[in-house]
Amino acid sequence: MKTTYRLLFGILIVYTLTILWIEWQYGQSIVRFFLTDVKCNTLALPFSTPFYAVNTILSTFFLWATALIFGLCLLLVNKLEENKEYWFCLSQILIFTYLGFDEQFLLHERIGAWLGRNDAYLLLGLGIVELGLLFKLGQLSQRPPKIRNFLFTAAILFGCMIVIDALLPSSKLQFRLSLEDLSKLWADVFLFLFGFEIFLQKLRNISHQRLS
Repeated sequence: MKTTYRLLFGILIVYTLTILWIEWQYGQSIVRFFLTDVKCNTLALPFSTPFYAVNTILSTFFLWATALIFGLCLLLVNKLEENKEYWFCLSQILIFTYLGFDEQFLLHERIGAWLGRNDAYLLLGLGIVELGLLFKLGQLSQRPPKIRNFLFTAAILFGCMIVIDALLPSSKLQFRLSLEDLSKLWADVFLFLFGFEIFLQKLRNISHQRLS
């Protein structure tokens, strides 16, 4: 598993450096093609620009993959014996499924425009809800340090994205756009690893129970 993680992080580091290099060399107007949201009304663009909206597609993939992982975790939970864990897994399925749709279809941007508010604060509100679920149902003190570290890292990266989006929403500062979207992608990856490690922990527990 260490080799798999190293390969994943190696690919992410190369991808990150490539995006930063593109913005450094060509500016926001060019790098935006790779970091933009998927817009259904620009049908010709995805075919004329290689890797169009690749960051959004990757983020959506990891968010929905996290929802799927918690779905697998749910199948391994005994609702009667692990009621809190059951509701935690179910809540994570709902949250990450929504976040995937939000990432792909700009839900919080649409709601923010409708309310006339900075949409970054809507994500912050959802983040606060997630924190409440983690502390109420997540039983973090009983999780292995590796799981908590993945979650803590994701929270820091999510916070970085929110700060950049809320305080510098339309800034032309170099690397602002890349840092915001790369922080989001890295946060999504660490959230996936958080869920994946919980799933592996459940498999190990089941294996130990059968051997004992």
